[in-house]
Amino acid sequence: MYTYDFFELMVLAIVFMAILLIIFFIYTYLKINIKNKKKEKAIELNNRLKEEFSHKYQLDIIPNNAIIESTEECYEENYYQLNFPHWRFENMNKTKDNRMNNNYIVWEDSYLYVDNYLISFDNPLSLMDCIYRLRNKHVEIKKSFYEIEKINNEKNKFEYNNTVLSIKDLLRLYSSTPTDFEYYCANIFKSIGFEAIVTPPTNDGGYDIKLLKKHTVFALVECKLFDKTKVGRPLIQKLVGASVTEKANNLIFITTSDFSNEAIEYANATHVQLINGEKLIKLSEHVYQNGNNNSLDEDTIRLDIHDFLQYMPKDILAICYDNA
Repeated sequence: MYTYDFFELMVLAIVFMAILLIIFFIYTYLKINIKNKKKEKAIELNNRLKEEFSHKYQLDIIPNNAIIESTEECYEENYYQLNFPHWRFENMNKTKDNRMNNNYIVWEDSYLYVDNYLISFDNPLSLMDCIYRLRNKHVEIKKSFYEIEKINNEKNKFEYNNTVLSIKDLLRLYSSTPTDFEYYCANIFKSIGFEAIVTPPTNDGGYDIKLLKKHTVFALVECKLFDKTKVGRPLIQKLVGASVTEKANNLIFITTSDFSNEAIEYANATHVQLINGEKLIKLSEHVYQNGNNNSLDEDTIRLDIHDFLQYMPKDILAICYDNA
């Protein structure tokens, strides 16, 4: 009987290991290749469905991070489901716990159900943007709890706004929620024909409201709810600085109090329009009490980044806003 010496056994072992490695590499290659082909087909199908969806509903664009699927049957009604991202490890206030390693954002997908399409978004702001563009194309989408709650709140604010007769009224209504004062001012500009966008609290670059005309930046507005403190020159300078970044030709500064002499001189030199408490009340009377804004259009009430503050921490909200 033939017996193998040590050298021959080593050669056989090496050959056997080489065969196993070749089989392993071939298997791995085929597995990766099949996976990549499946991924390519999924991307191709997703792009085709996006194009089909965009054409059907006359939308300019669907976010790249959106994934669209087609179902055989239509949904009974169009609706959506909002889910909010969170940190894997979070503090009591839901912000990132920096003490923990390998901490990251857990992106919970939000879903839009339209006819026979299911679209998932990892960013709730992108979802809401898509919904409003669809509604502008007369596609009916059922309002969510979040929208209904905001509409009811805005109705209450609208009724309050109609009762504003003095600076004391404004301070009483908005001292605890200064951000709502920004919306109060924004609504004044909306009533006279502007598109007014309130900046998120995480992204205040020296102004609170951006006014648009025909989708072009017309002016930047800064709002300060002050009781007796006068607005000084540094705050005006900050607004002027913001105009360089945003390329705005018109600047407006609103306060419930008044402006210092230095602020007035600087504003005159830099062409910043100043609206103090007295002028603001007159403007409010013109808008709210002279019949110019005596009804509330629910279709103009939209969820925005401020409405998600109670559901998402500020450090994630800022990321969502940048990626929306």
